[in-house]
Order: sequence, then structure tokens, then C-alpha cells
Amino acid sequence: MGGTTLNLCIKAPREKAEILRRALQRLGILDRSRTITPSNGSVLIPITRNLLSDEMNVLAQLSQVEVTYSELPSPRSKPKDLMSTLDDILPPHLLALLPRSFDIVGDIAIIEDLAPELLPHGETLAKAMMQIHPRVRTVLLKTGKVEGDFRIPRLTLLGGEEKYETIHAEYGVKLKVDLSKAYFSPRLATEHHRVASQVRDGEVVVDMFAGVGPFSILIAKKASAKVFSIDINPNAISLLKENLRLNRLRGEVVPLCGDVRTIAPQLKGIADRVIMNLPASSLDYLDVAVAILKSDGGMIHIYLFTKDDPIQNSKEMFNSRLNGQVKKCEIVNARVVKPVAPREWQVVIDALVVP
Repeated sequence: MGGTTLNLCIKAPREKAEILRRALQRLGILDRSRTITPSNGSVLIPITRNLLSDEMNVLAQLSQVEVTYSELPSPRSKPKDLMSTLDDILPPHLLALLPRSFDIVGDIAIIEDLAPELLPHGETLAKAMMQIHPRVRTVLLKTGKVEGDFRIPRLTLLGGEEKYETIHAEYGVKLKVDLSKAYFSPRLATEHHRVASQVRDGEVVVDMFAGVGPFSILIAKKASAKVFSIDINPNAISLLKENLRLNRLRGEVVPLCGDVRTIAPQLKGIADRVIMNLPASSLDYLDVAVAILKSDGGMIHIYLFTKDDPIQNSKEMFNSRLNGQVKKCEIVNARVVKPVAPREWQVVIDALVVP
């Protein structure tokens, strides 16, 4: 015969449940697999191990507590993916069409593409996504390419709250994003961190197509650098300014709203580093980037779209466009950032350039 399984937990007054839960979470001993359970005016908070004496002292300052064993509800299994969540709801031919990937920006999920057959089931799909990711409050579907000078995607609501504004966190910075007003991609988080990690104290950086500031703010977070952040979209610059207030920075960020060609003459010859995250047309602005670099040279990080052999093609495109414009150019790195379509990729090139 099987006996009753007792679980290690803390018994405490019900009104102290939340403050104790937070304290146990900070101590790293809260058992997240089980729920806090009421018990005769008290609560039972599950823990993963016995408390050390100093941990007990910390909790005792917050509330009267008792370590005990009690039978708690079995752990609730969390749905792992859309397929298993919708297995009993959608027929097999629709399950086979479910999206394999999506982006999460703050508490908003964004599906890049959805088979037409699934569109009538959009709300069901959205509910399943929110069940899998409890922090998600809104599920959007991208219904068109990122187009225009402001690079704003066309989005439609599939389910949840109808909102486009959220706070997104990456690598220790907070970014206020409004997906209806300015471009932002969480898939570039690794690139934001990679580039920011190369910047040294005292550098002057020009972020030519800054958006809401993910490159600029992470750079100024990590280094005592001065970053000039340019974008033609006034909504993006407005959000960038809000993001400056959200983060404690070591460096300085100077937001500049306008066409980069118009602003560039003010920044001629000042930059140790230039970031060009406008892959659809960045090559058209290489002359501007070169003019911004210091006379003894600096680093250009340029993002571009290419097909077929992505690394070789991107290098050839870059060198061809730069040919004759500079005294010296050395490509120190070229890598695929992400696929953007069948047989099409986004690539980044890091090049040391002397004007």
C-alpha cells in the first residue's frame, strides 16, 4: 500500500503569505512546482529544503513561521507547446500547420506568419499561447512586411488585450516599446549585447538608425561612452527618451530626430564606432558612415540582407560599395544574424575602416 507523501513547507499567517513568498524566492528555496495552500487561517508555503539558521532569522523578522510537513496538491503540469496544448481541440491537419516559432516582446507575443486555414482559429491559438506563457497578455499576428521610412510592421490582434505598448527587458536594460509606432526586434538581443560588449570607456558611437535605442542604451549601460542616436521616426525618438529615464546609465545618449544624411554633417569625423542597423538599405548610407568616422579610422557594424552564399555575398556587396571611398578597410567579422525568408539572411559585417 502506498502512503501519503508529505511536503516540506512553512506555515505562516495568511496575511504574511506574499511577503514571505518573496523572501523565500530571494533565498532561492521557494518550491515553484507546488502552490501555496490555505490551512485553517494560515498558509502553507512549499520550500525545496530545510532552512539554515540565518535564513530562519531573516524570515522570523518578517513573521512568525513554522517549518513543517504537510500534504500539498500535486504539481500542475504546465503545457509545453502549442501542439500538446491544442491536441484535443484542433484536428490533425491543422495541428500540422501550427507556427513553430514566435517572438515575445515584454508581455506581447508576435506570430510572424500563420497558415490561412488557422486564421478562423486565431483566438483559440492565442489562448493556448497565453496558457503556455502566463506572462503574455496579448497575441498579435504580423500581416505585412516592415515597410516605409519608419519601419512599422502591420499587426492584427489574435487574442488577449488589444495593446501594442509594453516594457521589454534584455541584458539588464528595460526598453519601452510601442509596436504600432516604432520598429523593434527581440531577435537582435544577442547582437545588441555583442556590439555593446566591444565598446570601451571614452568612445564616441553613432547609432545611425537607433529606433527605440536597444543598441544605444545597452552601450551606455555597459561603458562610459557617448552615443549619438539618430532616427527619422519621431515616435521612436520619443520612446528612446523614455527609455533613457528607465535605465541607469554609465555613459551618455544624445537622441537626434531626423534624416541621417541631414544630421551627419554635424557629426563629421567624431566617431570611433558607427552602427548601421537598416539592413534593407544600409549600403546606401556607407558614405555617410565613413564621413562620421574619425580621421584615423574606426569600426563600422553594418547589417544587410543577402541571398545564397550569405557570408561571401555580403562581403562582396560591402567591398564593392566601399571601393575607392576609403584609404583602408579590414573586415574583422562577418556572421549570419538570422534567416529572414527562404534562401535569404540578415548578415552583420564588422569592419575597421580608415576614411
